[in-house]
Amino acid sequence: MLDLNIGVMLIMAGIFFVTLIFLKMWLFEPLVKFMDEREKKLKEQMEMISKNSEDTKEIEEEIKAVLQEARMESKRIITEARNKALEEANQLKTVKMGEIEEAKEKLRTELAQEKVALLNELLKEENDVKSLIENKIRNVA
Repeated sequence: MLDLNIGVMLIMAGIFFVTLIFLKMWLFEPLVKFMDEREKKLKEQMEMISKNSEDTKEIEEEIKAVLQEARMESKRIITEARNKALEEANQLKTVKMGEIEEAKEKLRTELAQEKVALLNELLKEENDVKSLIENKIRNVA
């Protein structure tokens, strides 16, 4: 039935082992070498990504610190500007109030002078009216 031929089996085994040796030299070793290089590159890239991530976190923290400082500085500048504006407004108010007081005093002085002038004029006219009445009374009498 089954006739086994040892010579053919040995030749087949030899061809099989020679084929395995050639496959190892031409296929498996270059493939393993390529996969090792690829794995090494991936590890390097992962390390670089990790380092970049840490650098990015540091930069983000620096940016946050700079922004916080800028916010504080802007608040300080706004407060200073507001205080300076209020101070200038108060100074201007004081100056204008002084000018108003001076104008009031000047007006009071002018009114007092006009009052005196009017009283003098009325007294003069009163004397003229008295003289005129006395003349009329003398003429009638």
